[in-house]
Amino acid sequence: MRRRLPPLNAVKAFESAGRLGSFGAAGAELGVTHGAVSRQVAILEDWLGLRLFAKDGRGVALTTEGRQFLADATALLDGLASASSDLIRQDGPHLLRVNAPQTFTMRWLIPRLPSFAIHHPEIEVRLSASIAPVESIADAFDIAIRRGAIGTTSTPFLDETCVPVASPALLAARPIRDVHDLDAHTLLHAESVAHLWPDWLMLAGGPDVRGHSQLRFEPLYHSLQAAIDGVGVAMGPSALVAADVAAGRLVPLFPERPLGLAAFHLLIVQGRDAGHKRRTFRNWIERAGAQVE
Repeated sequence: MRRRLPPLNAVKAFESAGRLGSFGAAGAELGVTHGAVSRQVAILEDWLGLRLFAKDGRGVALTTEGRQFLADATALLDGLASASSDLIRQDGPHLLRVNAPQTFTMRWLIPRLPSFAIHHPEIEVRLSASIAPVESIADAFDIAIRRGAIGTTSTPFLDETCVPVASPALLAARPIRDVHDLDAHTLLHAESVAHLWPDWLMLAGGPDVRGHSQLRFEPLYHSLQAAIDGVGVAMGPSALVAADVAAGRLVPLFPERPLGLAAFHLLIVQGRDAGHKRRTFRNWIERAGAQVE
């Protein structure tokens, strides 16, 4: 008989929010925004045809149906995690699980992985994407990559700066020669790095600049793609836009006024010995990071 299952991403968001008692805390655990959790819960409520949360002052509280569904959902997700862990322990010794931010994975890591595979065909790399704190991720992984230090034992491997970027066509139609020229453009924001625009504008002497209009995206790569498509001006971390700049898809603005960013760090997950495959990947990514200008 065909199973009628609710949307599993929505169940995962609901279970996290119900267990932690907060949409914001659930977003931090899952590596998404408060709004993304709220939308997933609404999707699940629509699918079930009942309310799982009710307003409680300035926050939310589980309804009677929500408490019942939370108990069942937690038990089922715990069982699924346990079953997955049992299978993971049966994997061969050459599987390497890497957890990294999505935009970094798409724009920096994936284009370089073929060189790793050529030199180390015996190691199978399995990627998962997240910006959540490492300690909050339930999925098994061997290596975590994040912007900034991860505890006291992570290894920095990639330095970055950041300036605004725009498409050549946009700049040809409406040039930007001064910081205040940005007021004639749409500013593209990424909620995952919401501080980049205000930090850079303060550094560049334009804290009052607001742009003609503003668009906001959750992941950074959406704002960068919008900039490539000529929608507006985005903040472009140097390593993540280097290929687009080299190909002429994006133009860096005010390169003489770069905003310094925390370096990307790699952490071999606590409780796992470094091992040959983990040391091999760490050494490779350090060399790859050192080659970036």
